[in-house]
Amino acid sequence: MRRDLALRGAFVGLASGIAGLGVGLLLREPGAPWVYCSIAVAVASTLAGYLALRRPAAALRAVVETAGRIADGELAQRVPDQPGPAGELTSAFNAMAGRVEQLFDSVAAEQARLEAVFDASADAMVALSGDTRVRFLNTAAVELFGASMASAMGRPLIETARDYELDALVRRVAANPAQGETEVVTFGPGRTPLRAAALPIREGGDWAVLLMLTDLTDVQRVDQVRRDFVSNVSHELRTPLASIRALVETLEEGVDAGDEPEFLGRIRQQVERLTTLVNELLDLSRIESGAIALQPEKVKLDELVAEAASLLRARAEPLGVTIVDDGCEQTVEADRALLLRVVSNLLDNAIKFSPAGGAVRVSAVDEGPLVALSVKDDGPGIDEQNLGRVFERFYKGDASRAEPGVGLGLAIVKHLVRAHGGTATVTSRPGAGATFTVRVPRQFVGRRREP
Repeated sequence: MRRDLALRGAFVGLASGIAGLGVGLLLREPGAPWVYCSIAVAVASTLAGYLALRRPAAALRAVVETAGRIADGELAQRVPDQPGPAGELTSAFNAMAGRVEQLFDSVAAEQARLEAVFDASADAMVALSGDTRVRFLNTAAVELFGASMASAMGRPLIETARDYELDALVRRVAANPAQGETEVVTFGPGRTPLRAAALPIREGGDWAVLLMLTDLTDVQRVDQVRRDFVSNVSHELRTPLASIRALVETLEEGVDAGDEPEFLGRIRQQVERLTTLVNELLDLSRIESGAIALQPEKVKLDELVAEAASLLRARAEPLGVTIVDDGCEQTVEADRALLLRVVSNLLDNAIKFSPAGGAVRVSAVDEGPLVALSVKDDGPGIDEQNLGRVFERFYKGDASRAEPGVGLGLAIVKHLVRAHGGTATVTSRPGAGATFTVRVPRQFVGRRREP
């Protein structure tokens, strides 16, 4: 193109010279000196035309080549500056290319921010076109659907989600974008409860519907905790109250004077049971609210375990259960009274599930800045699906429903250990017992009690 433009200039100059020469021939005698002058003028005009258009032709060719590279994605490409009129073309083109690069960078940044916001969400989010094809999905959606980003993009939602309820929901909103719809669905082989909200995206281009999926498993678990609380507390209150009422009615009907102390003792026992329940509820409420402050001191764990075992001897001996110290020669800085309660609750729980003649083993291990105290029993163990719930308030497994208590002991353990800056975990296999482990910092990091 550059050569064609220059040659056109040369031809224009040559034509001008030839035209001048023709006019001279028509008006004058041939062979005169002016003829040679006319030929010289034609040659000069040809050369001048070629030179005049050579630079614009080169600039135009450079603009075309650079535009092609920019179209291929090389947005940083620019045309070298040119002098003269061609420079106006190259400067204008470079300014336009710079603006295009800025716009692309801005769009890329907006896309990155949008993806970051979507990926940060724990809810699954899917952007769909009007024909329900997937245009975007975040990390949570990829995990929920079990499909890769590449395999899901551009495919209909039904092929990725494999759920007709979700597909029908999206299609209704795509067909009537005036308002969104929300419903609860059970998704996948595990029947995961999801709140599905399909919202129309106005002026979103090929993004017509945004589908948001919220996992309601935790919500259901909280509701189950509430039901467990009502069930367990009702049971724990009903039993002693019924006993107290029966004993009082018997006393009202009249009993031998020698039997009154026994009846009063049984009433006191049931009242103490109710008092323990209420105190545990109040204690857990204070611990969870952070209303407790700790008074740390150096605590030798072997001595603490021995004291807790002594307190529970009356409970363990009738069952033939022994508490074995497998090495607890560790020292931590903690609130001794509260840590004693942690160990006592763990031992009490282990004794409860140990078979007659069984053993509860306690050990402490140095883990650098932490000390791990473990309590292991050889009871029936815990099913895998229940491991995540054993530290919940009011939770009682099937094997412990007949036992007294409302299921607050392990919840208190968890929150007291957290108050020390530690953690509480459990490992178990059905038929192989359970091991409860609390890890507390060697140096106290919790909230100190004001002097």
